[in-house]
Amino acid sequence: MGLWMLVWFLFMLSHMPVFVHGGISVQFKIGGSLYVALGETLVLEAVFMKNPEDKIDIVTWERESEKGNVRISGNTDRISLEKDKALLRIKRIIPDDFGIYKVTVTDSNGHQKHASKEVRKIDDPPKASVVHVLECGVDTSITQWDVPQFSWLVDGVPVTNQTALLSNGSKLDISQVTGYNYTCVTKSSLGTSVASYLTLKHTEESKECCSSYSGLIIVSILLALISCVAGGFYIRKRCQTRHSPVSGS
Repeated sequence: MGLWMLVWFLFMLSHMPVFVHGGISVQFKIGGSLYVALGETLVLEAVFMKNPEDKIDIVTWERESEKGNVRISGNTDRISLEKDKALLRIKRIIPDDFGIYKVTVTDSNGHQKHASKEVRKIDDPPKASVVHVLECGVDTSITQWDVPQFSWLVDGVPVTNQTALLSNGSKLDISQVTGYNYTCVTKSSLGTSVASYLTLKHTEESKECCSSYSGLIIVSILLALISCVAGGFYIRKRCQTRHSPVSGS
């Protein structure tokens, strides 16, 4: 009898629904360390994952630096917490904002999970370069939270023709905007960088201009030498006349 009871208990146990709690996890959308320049905006966004039965009750943000740990709240004009506190936004970054950021989630059962992200200061923005004649590219080896914004100047004048801007502004259609000096400006959380491209015609005109100036300089030097020689000859002639013997009457 006892054996049959044990078999029946095991059978019922195998068919009972199993509820697993505490299955929450948290991670950042972007891996690795993040870089940001002073005065720019930092955005850290985490992803919370949980079982349908679980509920996230508390989300906290902290920053660890050389000055210690600081609890972050989004109630200032610079700092805000969005998307149910999954996204932290800090405007006008200052030196004290750099460090290791930690987000911790607590579910209704008291289970906690956390994720950390180091935020570093970048002193110089990535160097912009004109990859092709009218395509602007930036170094992508540095991790950042945002996407660079591109703008163009042609002969110093900003391009306002939207149809001339291609691929989110990284390319410029020369058939609609023509000039000699094409300048690309990139701006992101890493800072601002500028690159220029001079057309061949502009370069040739610059060479011609330089050649003209060189010719004028050479002519001026020759005229100065001729003046010096003529002056020296005149002074020498005067000296010879002044020291020549006077014949008696």
